[in-house]
Amino acid sequence: MEKNCGQADASDLRLRVRQLLTALSPLLGIFLVGLASGYSAVLLPQLKVSTDDEDFERPTVNEQSWIASSPIPSMAPGCWLSGVMLEKIGRRKSTALAYPLFFIGWATIGFAPDIASLLVGRIITGFCSGIMGAVTPIYIGETSDPDLRGMLLNMVILTLSFGILAVHALGTWLYWRTTAYICAGFAAISSLICIAAKESPTWLINKGRTDQARESWIYLRGWKSLDEYQALENSRTRGRKTVKRSLYVKLRTTFTSRFFLWPLGLMCLFFFTAQFSGYNVVVYYSVELLMEVTGPENAHVGTLVVDVIRLVTSAITCYLIKKRSRRTMTFVSGFGSAIALFLLSLSIYFEFGQPWCSCVALLLYIVFSTMGLLPLPWILTGELFPRKLKGLGSGIATGFSFMSTFAVVKIAPGMILSLQQYGTFAIYGLVALVGTCILYLTLPETKDKTLQEIEMFMARKTNRVDVKSAEQADDRGSN
Repeated sequence: MEKNCGQADASDLRLRVRQLLTALSPLLGIFLVGLASGYSAVLLPQLKVSTDDEDFERPTVNEQSWIASSPIPSMAPGCWLSGVMLEKIGRRKSTALAYPLFFIGWATIGFAPDIASLLVGRIITGFCSGIMGAVTPIYIGETSDPDLRGMLLNMVILTLSFGILAVHALGTWLYWRTTAYICAGFAAISSLICIAAKESPTWLINKGRTDQARESWIYLRGWKSLDEYQALENSRTRGRKTVKRSLYVKLRTTFTSRFFLWPLGLMCLFFFTAQFSGYNVVVYYSVELLMEVTGPENAHVGTLVVDVIRLVTSAITCYLIKKRSRRTMTFVSGFGSAIALFLLSLSIYFEFGQPWCSCVALLLYIVFSTMGLLPLPWILTGELFPRKLKGLGSGIATGFSFMSTFAVVKIAPGMILSLQQYGTFAIYGLVALVGTCILYLTLPETKDKTLQEIEMFMARKTNRVDVKSAEQADDRGSN
C-alpha cells in the first residue's frame, strides 16, 4: 500500500515537472518582454554620454522619448495578431514564432548604425512582446492543474520583473550594444527550449484532433484527471454545429453575446485600473526620488534596489496566490495601492518628511500593486474567457492593456504640468480605489476551479440565453 502511495506521489511530482517545463516555454517569452521593457533605462543614459561610437548620432530630446516609448504602440497589434494565431496555428506554434522575431529585433538594435535602425529594432521587440502577452496566460492556463495554475500564471509578473532586473544589471556594467547581443542570445536559447513543449490539449480538442489531445493531456495531467478531459471533449461534441456560418455571422454572434462581453468587460476594467493607477509613471518618479536620496552617482544602484523589491514581491505573490482567493488579493492590492498613492500625494503637497516619506510611499505602492493589480488580470485572462473565444478575448484584452500603457505614459507629463505631482498621484489613487470597489463586487472567484467549471459558471452568470438565441437565429438565416 505504501509503495503504491509512493508511486502515486512520484507520478504527481513528474506531472508537475512536465507542467512547469511546458510553462517555461511562454514564460521565457515574458522574460524577453521584461528585457525589452527595461532596456531604455540603461540605453538612453549611455547614448547621451558614450563616446564608443563616434559615428552614431546622439539622439535629441524628442528622439529619446521615441526610443523609450517606441515598443509600446506596436504591442497592441501584436496582441491582436496573436488572437488570430492562437486559434489558427495553436498556442505552441504562436510562441515558437515569436522567438525568431525577438532575435531579429535585438540583433537590429545591437548592430544599429543610426537612430532609425534602433527604433526599428525596438518596434520589433514591442510587437513580439504583444504576441507573448496574449499567448502566455492562455497557454499556461490550458496546460496546468487548477491548483498549480494560479502560481504559474503569477510567474508572468515574476519573470517580467526578473527580465527588467537582468537588463538593468547588464546595462549597469556593459555597453548597450553588448547588452543587446546578450538579449538576442536569450531569444535564441528560448527558441530551442520551445521545441520540446507540448501543445494545449484544449486547442487540439477544438480542432477535432482528439487522439493528439488525449495524448497531450495524459502527458501533462496524467490518467487520474481523464474525467475532466472527457467532460471537455463532450462539451465540444455537444456544442458542435452542423450548419457552417459565415464569418460575419460568427462575429455578430460573438460581439452581441454577454457570454463573451462580460469577461471582456471585466478584463478591460481590470487592465484599465492597473494601468491608470499610474504604475509605470510611479516607477519613473521613484527613480528620481532615489536620485535625490542617494545622489546621481548611485542612481543605477538605486534602480536595482527597486527592481529587487519588485522581484521579491513577485516571488512572495506566487506563494500567496495559492493560499488566498483572487478576490481577496484584488481587495488587498487595490486598496493598499490607493492608500499608498494618497499618502504619496499628501506627503508632496504638505512637504513633510521629504524625500524619504515619498520614497517609502512609492515603494509601498510598488509592493501592493505587484501583489495583485499587475498579475491578476493576466491570470484571469487565461481563466475567464470561454474555450472557443480565448484567442480573440485574450488578444483584445491584452491589446487594450498595452494601449492603456501608452496612453497613461503619454499623458503623464501634461497631467503633472497642469495638476502638479500631488494632484496626479491623487487621481491615480482615486482610479485604484474606484476600480477596486467595482472589481470586488463583480469579479467571480476562479481559484482552484477547472476551466470547464469556470466556463459553466460564466454561462450561468450571463444567463447564456442570448448566445443560444443568436445561434438559432443565425442557423435559420443560413438555411
